[in-house]
Amino acid sequence: MQLHLWLPLAIALTPSLASAALFPSDTVVKMLDAKDWKKVMKENATSVVAFVAPWCGHCQKMAPEYSQAALGVYPMIPFYAVDCDKQSNKRLCAEQGVQGFPTLKLFPRGKDMKPLDFDYPTRTASAFYYWASRNIPHNVKKIYHLEDVPAWVESDTDKPRALLLNQGKHIPLLWQTLGNKYRDQIKFAVHRDRQGKSSLAMGLEKGAPKSSKVLLYPAGSTDYVRYHGVQKHDPLVKFFDSILDGTADLESLAKQTIVEEPEVDEREREIARQQEEQLMKLAHGGYNDMIDFEKALKEGINPHGAGHPGAPDDSHKKADAHSKEGAKKEEEDPIRRILKHQEEEARKEAEKPKMVQTGEGAQVVFEPEPTGHPKTPTADDSATPTPVAEDAASSAETATVATLAQTAASETPAAGTKGHVTDEL
Repeated sequence: MQLHLWLPLAIALTPSLASAALFPSDTVVKMLDAKDWKKVMKENATSVVAFVAPWCGHCQKMAPEYSQAALGVYPMIPFYAVDCDKQSNKRLCAEQGVQGFPTLKLFPRGKDMKPLDFDYPTRTASAFYYWASRNIPHNVKKIYHLEDVPAWVESDTDKPRALLLNQGKHIPLLWQTLGNKYRDQIKFAVHRDRQGKSSLAMGLEKGAPKSSKVLLYPAGSTDYVRYHGVQKHDPLVKFFDSILDGTADLESLAKQTIVEEPEVDEREREIARQQEEQLMKLAHGGYNDMIDFEKALKEGINPHGAGHPGAPDDSHKKADAHSKEGAKKEEEDPIRRILKHQEEEARKEAEKPKMVQTGEGAQVVFEPEPTGHPKTPTADDSATPTPVAEDAASSAETATVATLAQTAASETPAAGTKGHVTDEL
């Protein structure tokens, strides 16, 4: 049986959950008032709260996105909203430091931990979803090797221990939320059982693909009792509560066979279908299927918003953009253009084939080649000294720089024009 979430019929969506003036009628976002606040914060669960005002345009724009994210994680991570426009809630909003709307805060563990402010660049459903699902202080231990399970079981026998065997490489969101809720009362761990080999070694059946097994080690015991119930949020919460309050019949539980899935009416099925579809969108940046999502990535579209944890790294794109911009500025520099032109002319001249010179009688005339030996002085040398090659080259370079400076000055915009750079505003 796969460890996933289906919305229970007992908490079906009703319009009374949220303000009809701001949130959709079928939303799972629950409105809170000052009286509900203390009760919610005592639950030691990860929750998200939006402090809003019905007249706020940004709140109205955000509400559908907020509702979509809430559906994706419901009821594992509850999404709440507080109407700060109500007189009875003004004190609560002030205590939470609300200075503008909307203000979003994530409470990792009720009142026990400092809330986190929403700091993503865009208020999208995917951003809310990732923000909530990646900030759960669950303390669930990953056991990578089967031989390490006994040591974990025997490490703290004073508490119940819950071990999940599943085939995924990540800790399921449901298991994270349960680990957070019971972190001080029950130890949680997960072991990846890729092909069912660990299950067989522990005396269990291999199991179907994508199936999961929940094993409970009662306090004071190193023998597990398998949970055969429905692997959903509410049934598991009920089960763990019964373990803690002592009402669970462990002897009967050990003999229990697999419980069949309860019958689900059409409304429940529709809600579950919408949630499954919404999870696909949230996980893939709002796209309905993987084809559209992959196409967006290939086209360089960031589906999660810039700076988002799930966003692809675009630092190389920024570096390329800066390089192109720098190259463009270099091309626009008049001095660089002249130098480039001269280099191109010199290269073309050097590539031209040289004709062999001939003298009278069609004899080939060779140009004298420098040998490196000092020149033999003559009487004429002392009369008129010939400039050395370096001096001549220096004079030519000076003349070239002067010419370039004049050309650049003629192409530079005059003071007061758009291209003129000054230290004045």
